[in-house]
Amino acid sequence: MLTVGSAQALDFQLVSHIGDNYSYTLTYGPNDNMWYVENGNVHATIQLSGLFGVTSVFGPLDNDFPSGSLHDGQLKWTGSVLFGGSVVRFTMLEEDVGTGNFGSDKHVIGFTLVAPHTSEIDKIILDTNGFYSGHTLADRDVHMLISGPGVPAVPEPSGYAMMIAGILGIGVMLRRRSLC
Repeated sequence: MLTVGSAQALDFQLVSHIGDNYSYTLTYGPNDNMWYVENGNVHATIQLSGLFGVTSVFGPLDNDFPSGSLHDGQLKWTGSVLFGGSVVRFTMLEEDVGTGNFGSDKHVIGFTLVAPHTSEIDKIILDTNGFYSGHTLADRDVHMLISGPGVPAVPEPSGYAMMIAGILGIGVMLRRRSLC
């Protein structure tokens, strides 16, 4: 679990796993942000301001990656950001993969390949034509997380003072009504 400042980070929840296809859902609010984390370090943030809902994330199993790519630790977002209930595919690409005709095999790295409490898949391998040709097990810790304002475990003293003042105010109002 990653904590940045007063924000809490939540993993995408795995909802199904068929073959090499992992499906995740995520519930988020309008103040949440998405973080790209590798080896415990935050590399980039995607703003989700004003959006809320449950987003499903699938795949990938083919060469359709309308997504962001990782360049020098910066996440370059090339797709549209998620609306509640929408379905999106995206991964972090080790290199720009385009649509195929590669000089060598390419590797795809992304949160869609990380299943909580299972063996993580580190890379999907694309052949020189851009199609899935296998994967390797994790040798690094790569996660896509979403974060939002955290709730302190213990209220601060000022919080208790306001709560007590509010309860006293309600009590005074009720007493005055009962006397009238």
